[in-house]
Amino acid sequence: MRLSNSTIVIVLATIIATSTTAAFVDAEVNIQPDGTMSSDSSFPAHWGQPPMGQTRDYVVLPGSYGRGSSTLKHWIEEKMAEDAAAAAATADAGTERRFADPSSSSSPSWPEKSLIGMTGEEATQEINIADPTLEVQILDEDAMMTMDYREDRVRIFVNADGKVVNQPHKG
Repeated sequence: MRLSNSTIVIVLATIIATSTTAAFVDAEVNIQPDGTMSSDSSFPAHWGQPPMGQTRDYVVLPGSYGRGSSTLKHWIEEKMAEDAAAAAATADAGTERRFADPSSSSSPSWPEKSLIGMTGEEATQEINIADPTLEVQILDEDAMMTMDYREDRVRIFVNADGKVVNQPHKG
């Protein structure tokens, strides 16, 4: 049996498309085979749902969110900028920041509550209120660190002014 050149091209294209899709589906951000994301994302709740339609590329996501599409990357950058602007507006207005009452079910607590713009110490207090068993580390935003993942650790990255620049998460 002899195959034509067009048959060989179709078979190769199918193999490449299948392997590319398989690699894409294994992304750390839980992207489904149909290109949508699963609902168990680790983004702050106030950001809402990530975009459903995404490109099929694979890039490093900001804020230690792993890897995913460039569409997701731009969405995260936009939401982080909105959080930073809101934190700056609060700081500029001279508003005193209050900590969430852990007994109140109406106010969100960490990790749903954004800690961006707080001082490192304020963020540490918020995290300890939510889960006192966690080891909390405050680091400069460009600090070198190990890349191991630990569920019992939270790293808080602060700028030169001591303000939180990325939403802290376990790991």
